[in-house]
Amino acid sequence: MKWGTLGSTLGFIACVLLQIFARLFLETAPSWTEEAARLCFIIAIGCSAGLALRSGEYVHFDFLYQRMSAGWQRRVAFLIDLLTVVLFALFLYYAVQLTVLGWAERSPSLKFPMAIPFAGMVILGASLLVYAVDRLRRHATKTPRR
Repeated sequence: MKWGTLGSTLGFIACVLLQIFARLFLETAPSWTEEAARLCFIIAIGCSAGLALRSGEYVHFDFLYQRMSAGWQRRVAFLIDLLTVVLFALFLYYAVQLTVLGWAERSPSLKFPMAIPFAGMVILGASLLVYAVDRLRRHATKTPRR
């Protein structure tokens, strides 16, 4: 996931820089750079979402949570992780269906199947589901969270 995030982010940066260079110094800018940049951005988000969940980088509403007793904090954390697993299991199911439908559709400028950018949603759902299941497993085994 880290390498996917790094590679797709670098691809995004390269596409944007190429577009800027072409607009400033060439007669016409290539039409495919915006679509390629969008594809790289989607893949970067898909790859980095699970990493953010694993390391606890998402926004927390700690004001109320910190005022709860330790027992209630454990219950709320378990419920949040359980609901996250359910949400992203459903999300992944529908993302796979969307990606399959994307094989019949072509990208306007790059001419590849739209299943390729749609796969970013599968990557996002799968990575979040894997790390959410891991967080839920930690509740059952009572190992400390990161």
